[in-house]
Amino acid sequence: MIYIIGLGRSGSTLLTAVLNNHSQIKAIPEIPLILFFANDYQNIQGKSETLEIKTKIYLNLIQNIRPKSIIDLNIGQLQNSVYSSYIEYIEKIFEQFNIINSRGSKKIYVDKNPQYTFYTNELKKIDPNAKFILLVRDYRDNVLSRMEKPHNKTVNPAYNAFRNRFYFKELSKVMYMKNSLLIHYENLANEPLVEINRICEFLNVPFENQMFEFDQSQFANLEVKKSDMNEFINKHFSNLGKPITNSAVGKWKVKLAEKDIQLIEGICNKYGKLFKYDPTLKLNSYLWYVLRYFPYYLLAKWHIAKDRLIYYFPSSIKLRRLKAIYNKILN
Repeated sequence: MIYIIGLGRSGSTLLTAVLNNHSQIKAIPEIPLILFFANDYQNIQGKSETLEIKTKIYLNLIQNIRPKSIIDLNIGQLQNSVYSSYIEYIEKIFEQFNIINSRGSKKIYVDKNPQYTFYTNELKKIDPNAKFILLVRDYRDNVLSRMEKPHNKTVNPAYNAFRNRFYFKELSKVMYMKNSLLIHYENLANEPLVEINRICEFLNVPFENQMFEFDQSQFANLEVKKSDMNEFINKHFSNLGKPITNSAVGKWKVKLAEKDIQLIEGICNKYGKLFKYDPTLKLNSYLWYVLRYFPYYLLAKWHIAKDRLIYYFPSSIKLRRLKAIYNKILN
C-alpha cells in the first residue's frame, strides 16, 4: 500500500488522476476505508462476514456523493473476496473499485487521504511495508486557496494557517523516514515530468507517457444522488483532465494583503522553513499569534482531535454517525 499524505489543496487530487493513468497503479480518491474499520478489524486472520456487511453499508453511503462515472465502488462484487488479513481485505476491496482510467486488479494501490497525515504509525502497524508520498505546498498559497473556496470549513486565514502548521508538524516527523518521498507542489507544477519520474522510481514502476494523457470530457457533467451537490462536484473535478500548469504557484504574492501574509507566516514559519518555505516579513512570536487568534487555534486543534477521537469509536457507532450525516445531506 502507498499513501499520499499532506494537507488538502496541495495537488493530491491531480496527482491521483495522473497515477490512475498508469497501467500498474490504481489510486483511490479520499475514501478513508482502511482507518474506518482498522481499530476493530486490523488483527483479523481470515474471512469476516461482519466486516464485509459493515463495509457494504459504508461504501453505499460513500457512493451517494461520488459520481459513478469517476468512481464506481462496485459494491455487489464484495462477497467473492478471499483474504487472510486486514490489509489483504482492503486490497481486495480496492481491486473491485472501477476508477476512471483504472479498473480491476493492479500491482500497486495508492490511497490518498489528507487525514492519514496524523495516522502514519497506525498505517505502518497495519502494513509494515507501507510507503508514504508526502505532498507539501507553500502554506501561503494553500491558505489563499482556502480563502477563495467558500465550501471549506472556514475561509478565515488564521484558522487555515494553524491547520497548515499542524499538518507540517506531522509531516516533519516522517519526512526522513524510510519508505517516504517528499514532493513539493511547486516542483510538480514546474517540472511535472521530473517529479512523476521520481514517483515512479519510488513505486518501482516504469514511467509511462500515457500518465499525462487525459480526455477532459470524462470529468464534465458529473452527477451524484443529491442534485444540488452536482455544482460542487463539477467544480471539484473541473481541473482534472487539464494539463499540469504552474499558474497557481506564488499567487499569494499578488493576492494576499500584507497583514494576512504576516499573520500566516507568523503561524506557519517554524515548520514552513523545514520544507524550504521562508518568511518574507518581520514576525511576532508564535505565542503572540496563538493568544491573539486563540479561538481559531482552538477550532483547528479541535477538528484534528475530534477525528482522532472518532478513530477509536467502535465501527458500529461510526456507521450510525455516518448514516446520520449522509441522511442530513441527502434529505
